[in-house]
Amino acid sequence: MKILHIASDDKFIDHAYTVFERAYPSENEVWVLSKSSDLKFVKLNVDKIIPLSLIKRWAPKVYKECYQNYDLVVFHSFGEVISPEIFNIPKNIPTVWLGWGYDYYDLIGNPGDLLLPETKKVAVQSYKALIRSTIGKALRVAFKLAGISKSRKKAIERLSLFSPVLPNEYDMVLRSRNWKSFPEHTSWNYGTMEDHLIKGFEGEQVDGNAILVGNSASLTCNHKETFDFLVKTGVENRKVIAPLSYGDTVYGEKIAALGKKYFGLDFNPLKDFMPIQDYVATIKQCGYVIMNHKRQQAVGNIVIMLYLGARVFLREENPTFPFLKDLGVVISSVQELEKDISLLDTPLSIEEKERNKRLVSDYWSRESGIARTKALVDRALSLANKSSCKPRGNV
Repeated sequence: MKILHIASDDKFIDHAYTVFERAYPSENEVWVLSKSSDLKFVKLNVDKIIPLSLIKRWAPKVYKECYQNYDLVVFHSFGEVISPEIFNIPKNIPTVWLGWGYDYYDLIGNPGDLLLPETKKVAVQSYKALIRSTIGKALRVAFKLAGISKSRKKAIERLSLFSPVLPNEYDMVLRSRNWKSFPEHTSWNYGTMEDHLIKGFEGEQVDGNAILVGNSASLTCNHKETFDFLVKTGVENRKVIAPLSYGDTVYGEKIAALGKKYFGLDFNPLKDFMPIQDYVATIKQCGYVIMNHKRQQAVGNIVIMLYLGARVFLREENPTFPFLKDLGVVISSVQELEKDISLLDTPLSIEEKERNKRLVSDYWSRESGIARTKALVDRALSLANKSSCKPRGNV
């Protein structure tokens, strides 16, 4: 059997490859779409680097013949750069979309609705994001008129299986459009506790009262509101850590400057990409975590901090909040924190820490990851002689 993985230059493919190789040794190949042959985030030895060019950004980059020798194709995210490849893959080869969040939240609603009021003001000032968005929209229209670009909706309708980050997001995407057909649901997660998330930190706990804010240089983190809240409520003489190593660099610089202005030497912006062991060693000093996203985001960070015993705050409208609640995890909401600032000085009890550690360890264990991978591949291969996806219609 030959499984082909198509990905962008992102750290997540390394995690995925490890799990797939444990389930199916020596049966996986990785192609990375990248502007540069010098990959920045992917550390494994990939089988092929596919160069990106502006003219082919919204068109397939690989010839149809190149796909014919594979039994399964796995897409790691399905955004506008990667998704056109589906049109050059023979329909008898099953295809899987492992969603990341960014690649389907534009389907669920207006991206602007994910930003809180103060962050929207920052977004208007982020000229790079605005220019990129404006030019991108113009180019998409031009390429579609020229017949170069295929519809992303049609691309999704060609898929066999879809795994969003959280199971409860599947119906959100399914209900978002009138689909002619829609991929079946499958459950899969990036990374395992033992191999990636807490490797080298087994059995350890948070050892400080620093506050972790957000997970990236992304507007959806709503940093401004979190910073304003901490200042307004008089939080001082306390470390505030904000990971900003990936995302929009212009926005990241704005947040780094704002953090320094508000918190001075107590603010630590993590601007440079770190190996995960160094990253966990840094954030382990955070006994408290504020993830102010309205959407699912930062699940890996959240899982790590729950394992280490931190008190984690998520917005109630974030799908991750009910998902973790349903698992039985002890978690707090940002809305609760806004009403009771003393929660930022109230660590979890020993029993609550142990409960969270056990629950996330079970769900994101290596054993569970391998089982999900085998179930995914078995189901995908069972669809090999059927149409690329089962007609579902909108519900």
